[in-house]
Amino acid sequence: ALAQAPDQRHVALLTDGSWSYPIWNEIATRETELFDGAFAWSAQRFDLSAGGQTEPVDGAYVSGRLFDVLGVTGFRGRMLSPADDGGAPPDGPAAVISHRLWQQRFAGAHDIVGRQLTVQRIPFNIVGVMPPGFFGADVGRMTDVMLPFAAEPLIRGPESRLAAKSSWWLQIMVRLKP
Repeated sequence: ALAQAPDQRHVALLTDGSWSYPIWNEIATRETELFDGAFAWSAQRFDLSAGGQTEPVDGAYVSGRLFDVLGVTGFRGRMLSPADDGGAPPDGPAAVISHRLWQQRFAGAHDIVGRQLTVQRIPFNIVGVMPPGFFGADVGRMTDVMLPFAAEPLIRGPESRLAAKSSWWLQIMVRLKP
C-alpha cells in the first residue's frame, strides 16, 4: 500500500510507544513546519450489526490526511480529508470502506457512495471505497472501515479519549521533508 505514495523513503513512523490525541493535535498544528505531511490512526474492532448478533470487522479511527500523505485515492467516491476531522457533516458522519468489504457486504453496488453503514449501532455515511489492495497503515492488518477521529466521541460517548492527555492510543506517521 505504501508503494502507491510518491517517494516512500521519506515516510517514517514515530516510535517509542503510542501517542495521545492532544499530542497529535500539537503535531498537526505544526505539520507544515515540521514535515511534508503527517497523519495519526488507531486500530480498532468495530461491530457492523444494526442489532442482534455482532458482526466484528477490523477498523480504525484516522486523521484526515492519512490518504493524502500515503498518496491513496478512492476507488469510488472520496477518501477522508481534514474537513472530516472537524465533526460530522449535516448528512451524517463519514466512513470509508475497503474494496473487500464493498464487494462482500454490498456486492460491489455502483451506488455505494451515500449508502449507510451501521458502526457500533450508529449510522455512518459511506463517502468512499479504498482501492483494491490498500488496507491501511498497519502492515499485515486488513482495515475494512475507517472513521475520522470526529466519530470517536460519537461511539465512545463520555469515555472519549480525544481530550485525555494520559490516554496513549494513537500511532503517528510522517512524511519527512527532503
